[in-house]
Amino acid sequence: MPAPPKVRPATRDDLPEIGKALAGAFADDPVWRWMAPDSRRWLDLAARWFAAEVGHQLDGHGLVWVDEDVMGVAVWVEPDRWRSTAGETLRMAVPSMRFLRSGLLRGLRVVSALEKAHPHEEHWYLSLLGTHPAAQGRGVGSALLAPLLERADAEGMPAYLESSKKANLAFYGRHGFVTSGDPIRPGDGPPLFPMWRAPRTPG
Repeated sequence: MPAPPKVRPATRDDLPEIGKALAGAFADDPVWRWMAPDSRRWLDLAARWFAAEVGHQLDGHGLVWVDEDVMGVAVWVEPDRWRSTAGETLRMAVPSMRFLRSGLLRGLRVVSALEKAHPHEEHWYLSLLGTHPAAQGRGVGSALLAPLLERADAEGMPAYLESSKKANLAFYGRHGFVTSGDPIRPGDGPPLFPMWRAPRTPG
């Protein structure tokens, strides 16, 4: 059996490759493509947006993990820091307008729906997890989850995420997440599936 991929904390030098990895990972995602329906420049515009978003997380309250080849990315937000501040929203305004374009209102609906459904209990929040299609099926996603889930267990802290693909629920289930409540529907857009993970007792 091959060894699991090695992962490490990301740095700002990784941002261009992080953007490319996430743009590839979400290129066929129903929610992301509903928000950004202009497919002509998806990979370029999405890569720039994801790089900007992850850069803000690195500068703020996010913990970002990548594999050695930067083909997969996990972005975690510290407990009680999941809601964007006014300053953070303002810094992402121009990148979001350039990326979403005609889908900007849809993007705002998604953000609003997710915030309304977000649990109030203290937790680690997995805001993004994606692996470029060229590296999928190699255990990259599981390797990226491991460091923070181990930390959450050691701290006795739950974890939370929203999956934008129903097909991914089984993957997250293998890591201890269970669906928590009804799917989140932003207007007439595709559903997102909230998932909660109670901390596991070490040993």
